[in-house]
Amino acid sequence: MARYEGAFLEALKGIDAGGGARAKLKRYARIYADVLRDNRMCLCGMLASDYATLPKAMKEAVKHFFDENEHWLSAVLEAGRSSGELQFKGSALEAARVIVGSLEGAMMLARSYGEPARFDAAAERLIASF
Repeated sequence: MARYEGAFLEALKGIDAGGGARAKLKRYARIYADVLRDNRMCLCGMLASDYATLPKAMKEAVKHFFDENEHWLSAVLEAGRSSGELQFKGSALEAARVIVGSLEGAMMLARSYGEPARFDAAAERLIASF
């Protein structure tokens, strides 16, 4: 799990290298899409689906992964709102939680149907809503 989170956080650093907030959100969603296209799922999303059965250390690791994602997304969202590029109601953290939950759910459904385009459509609409 530590290796998975480390790779994900490195990908976020790469996204931070340039572009506006909307472009960063699109590249963030692309991480999920690429995993799905490789016929895989988000490790922490899969573990979260069976959270109650996990040992305490794994539960904490899953939460940490999502906390890190929400923190990064919150910063992107707040910067986008400050620049006028993004618009949304409520806190950036609430919006970040909507994004993570929506992408995780869209990933599961797209995989269930064997239709990665289903994920792409959901992610596009989600990002456009900001």
